Amino acid sequence: MSQVLEKTALILNALKPTEHQIEWSATELSKDLNIPIQTLHRLLISLSKHGFVYRNDETKKFKLGLNLMELGLTIRDNLSVRNLALPEMRHLSELTNESVYLTIPEGPDGIFIECMDSPQLLKIVEPVGMRRPLHKGGSKKVILAYLNKWQQDKVLNELSARYQIKDMGIIRDDLLEIKKNGYAISHSETTEGTTSIASPIFSWEDEVLASISIAGPDSRFKENRMSQLIQQTKACANRVSEELGWIKANN
Repeated sequence: MSQVLEKTALILNALKPTEHQIEWSATELSKDLNIPIQTLHRLLISLSKHGFVYRNDETKKFKLGLNLMELGLTIRDNLSVRNLALPEMRHLSELTNESVYLTIPEGPDGIFIECMDSPQLLKIVEPVGMRRPLHKGGSKKVILAYLNKWQQDKVLNELSARYQIKDMGIIRDDLLEIKKNGYAISHSETTEGTTSIASPIFSWEDEVLASISIAGPDSRFKENRMSQLIQQTKACANRVSEELGWIKANN
């Protein structure tokens, strides 16, 4: 298996476009990489089935597939989100005196990838890297609410199978309400005795990439404060989205 992976890595690196060439024949690659033509062709066909390599039917040559570009763009977007979100998260934490989190989706889960801890003695401290299902907690649900329909259906099916969810209708109704409001509020869904408010971050393609959320003890999230906290969280997420090239509809 390790030899197959090594050969695959060699092939993908060899297919990187140059100033003079963007596609190669199996014979060229076999000679350049010193891999038997039969082995090389088998690996190329397998890679093409998964979209990592593209075979030109006219020239019978191979080049890198779009799946690699999509993976690369995903990594770029996640790095961009974190870098652009950090100063905004710091500002939001200073405004609210609460902990602020940046969450990204990965499959049916959401992962905290950055945090600004509250300066207050009584605070919520969730570890960076913590993974939770997308239907639990405001920071995850707001992402799930804004996924396109086929992505959302796929995630909900996975979550239903994993957690034996019986009444999916309640979750779907909750997601519709979140999307209508533009934010999510959760109480004690991730940590007992806490409240969180979350708003989505969008790419320039108007696709949800992440969420910004604030979280703290229930005692500090009183009704007379909630409206201001919601607006501050939404404004923070919108600024990060705009930095990523997102244009809000009807602006």
